[in-house]
Amino acid sequence: PGKEVIHDRNPFHQEKRLQATVYEISSELTQRLKNKREDWSARHILFPQVLNIVREYMRVVRSEIGVPLEEVALLKYKQRIINRLTEAIEPDTAAGETPVLPVIEKFRPIGSTSEVLFRTVRPTVETSRSHISHVVLDAPSWEHSVAYRLERLCEVVAYARNDHLDFTIPYEWQGQNHEYRPDYLVRYRANGGEVKIILEVKGFETEQDRQKETAAKRWVRAVNHHGEFGRWAFGICRLPGRVHEVLKRAADGVA
Repeated sequence: PGKEVIHDRNPFHQEKRLQATVYEISSELTQRLKNKREDWSARHILFPQVLNIVREYMRVVRSEIGVPLEEVALLKYKQRIINRLTEAIEPDTAAGETPVLPVIEKFRPIGSTSEVLFRTVRPTVETSRSHISHVVLDAPSWEHSVAYRLERLCEVVAYARNDHLDFTIPYEWQGQNHEYRPDYLVRYRANGGEVKIILEVKGFETEQDRQKETAAKRWVRAVNHHGEFGRWAFGICRLPGRVHEVLKRAADGVA
C-alpha cells in the first residue's frame, strides 16, 4: 500500500464560499416563490427580502446543524433549507397581499368516510365514535391507546383513522414532490363550535417529519383563509396519554 493520505473537505469549503452559497439558496428560493405566486413582487424587489431571511435563518440555526456552517453548500443541506423556507414564507396579508389559499379539486372537492371500504388481515379495534367501523392497528400499542382515548373524550364528535381515506397534504422534500398522510382526522367540540383537527401520532421525529409538519400547518392556514370548510387545526401527539391535551391546545390555537 502507498503512503497514507488524509482527505477532508477543506478544499471544498475554500471553493464554495459561504456567502456564495447563501446567494445560491436565496436565488433558488426567490424563483420558487415566484413560480408559486405570480402576484408577488418583481424578482428584483423580492430577492433582497429573501436574502435577509436566509441570512437570519443561517444565523439562528448555526448551532443546530451540528456541522461547519460551510457544509450547507452540500446539496442535501441546501435543499433542506430551501424546502423549509419555501413552506414558511407567506404573503403579508396585513399589507394587503392575497393569503395562501387551497387548490380545490374540481370534481371531488370534499372526501367522505362513506367511501371507505376495504378488507385487512391486520389487527383492528372496533369503534363507536368513528364513521368507520374499525381502526387498523399498524403499531398496536400506540394506535390502540390513541383510539381508546378518542373513543372516551366527550369533546370528540367523531374521528377517522386516515386509512384508505385518501386525505393527503402535498409537500416537497429534497427537490421531490411527496404526499403526507396524517394519522387521524378528529371533529372536536371547542369554544362553542367545532374544529376539525389533523392529528399526527409520532414518537421519533426526523427532518422529513418536520417538513411534513410545516406543510400541514400551511395547509391548515390556507383552508382557514378560504373559510368554506369550517375551522381546521393541526396537532402532534408524542405520548398517547396526552391526546386530550394536544387536541385542546390545537383547538384553542384556531383564531
